[in-house]
Amino acid sequence: METLPFEQRACFIAGQAKSGTTLLVALLDNHPELLVLPEETAYFPTVLTKYAPRGRRAQFDYLTKESLANVLFGGPCKWGKRNYSTFPREKFLKVFEDAAFDPVNTHEDLLVLMVKAYAATLGRSLDTIARWVEKTPANRNYFGAILSRFPHAKILVTLRDPRAILGAQIALEKTRQTGKFSTYYVIAHWRVAAKLATRVRDGEVPGFVVPYEKLVCEPVSTMKDVCNYLEIEFDPDTVLTPTKVGQFWSGNSAARINFSQISTEPVTRWQRELSDDEIGWIEWHCRDLMPEFGYEPKLTQRELRYFLRPIRGERPREYIKSRAYSLRDDWIHG
Repeated sequence: METLPFEQRACFIAGQAKSGTTLLVALLDNHPELLVLPEETAYFPTVLTKYAPRGRRAQFDYLTKESLANVLFGGPCKWGKRNYSTFPREKFLKVFEDAAFDPVNTHEDLLVLMVKAYAATLGRSLDTIARWVEKTPANRNYFGAILSRFPHAKILVTLRDPRAILGAQIALEKTRQTGKFSTYYVIAHWRVAAKLATRVRDGEVPGFVVPYEKLVCEPVSTMKDVCNYLEIEFDPDTVLTPTKVGQFWSGNSAARINFSQISTEPVTRWQRELSDDEIGWIEWHCRDLMPEFGYEPKLTQRELRYFLRPIRGERPREYIKSRAYSLRDDWIHG
């Protein structure tokens, strides 16, 4: 790894929203051998797809003004708790902009330039960085593109009980009230992540699977395995304390619960909060893959009412779309 050029020392975190990607990033954040971008860039899902045809300026503007990482450049926080008051955001923006539009860097990857600018802003020498880390859950859909662009990248895939994810998303919708809560995307994204995790586990594609439940219930052994995979030293004093840009981080709980240490409480919360109908919706769609990862179905069989009954927070339009998409998938996979 020491001989790899800086741009190839990448590590990407993929998974599903509320599956532990943010916690994993926070645990890696303060490791002296890593440089961790603390916010999502959506580089592969959005920058290289939607904005690529519009040119470098449009891509730069998305990263600095629209992506969740915009808070690092002084933009507004879109969700959750973010405090970067001690981070030199204006300096980061200037260093990144100067590098992005320097003719010398015309052919250099914009994400790599952003990472280099982040390192410069923090005063980190590139020689001290064994791996740089970017987290966007939707990276799960771009494994091929990631490995094509960064063939030496390490990839961490998180996975969580889909029933717990539904519970977390219901809690988020109750807080945010977006009116766009989709129960279909909960099960569809989980199935993609689970199939990817299966391929990684079976050695079909490179990567390392991090089960959320193992991460919070057995953090020492799990983070030791993660560090071994990344070929960095395991220091329990560093990788068992979640931080953002080196500052203690109190969590990203959908239920708005702060923690002072890694908590196991979210693992079983769904058992208290979900109704049988809500559990039934998840198990209707995911029960074939769940046992592969130790998520045993609670209900004995599929019943039509689990498919038909609305889920809390689900608006009529999203209800119709979710059932239509579900039926479409059943027809396609026939």
